[in-house]
Amino acid sequence: MPDFINNWWEALNFELQIFYGIAIVSGVVLVLQLFMSFFMGADDMDFGGADGGLDIHDSGMSIFSVRGVTAFFTGFGWTGVICKQQGMAILPSVLIAFFVGFSMMVGIYLMMRSLMKLQSSGTLDYGNAVGQMGTAYLTIPPLQRAGGQVETMIQGRLVTAEALQKGMEPIKPGTKVKVVERIGSTTLIVEPLD
Repeated sequence: MPDFINNWWEALNFELQIFYGIAIVSGVVLVLQLFMSFFMGADDMDFGGADGGLDIHDSGMSIFSVRGVTAFFTGFGWTGVICKQQGMAILPSVLIAFFVGFSMMVGIYLMMRSLMKLQSSGTLDYGNAVGQMGTAYLTIPPLQRAGGQVETMIQGRLVTAEALQKGMEPIKPGTKVKVVERIGSTTLIVEPLD
């Protein structure tokens, strides 16, 4: 380590060394997380578990995720440094640092939850087509043979999907149909409207 860093570190009192240590280590971890998220596609880990009570069950994210804990220690460390440099005693410095760190952890959790909701709302769920009306796009063969397609609205979007039917007669293009079931992830079972 260069001498000026050594001299700076040794000039700090014990409390400032603790706060700076926490702030620097958590800051490095935060930069690594951002790098991995943006450039390597790594996702967040979860410390909460299924019974932690603070999970978002559809995303696996929790308030005690690596990002949340890193945000806590980053806020705690830098707030402690600022408080101690302003001449505050150790107890108020720790309390204020804890409050700021906890606020940052909750803020990151709420922000990530909002981002996950935005991300999941853009994914089409073909199960939402059940009960919708549509139009046969390509002839839908009888007895659930493949090859047919239907146009229907799913989550406000006009979608062309693979379609099957249980009837004995083919459904010709342009025929109005009702979606009665989804099989697989994107295939719809339809029946003609009477």
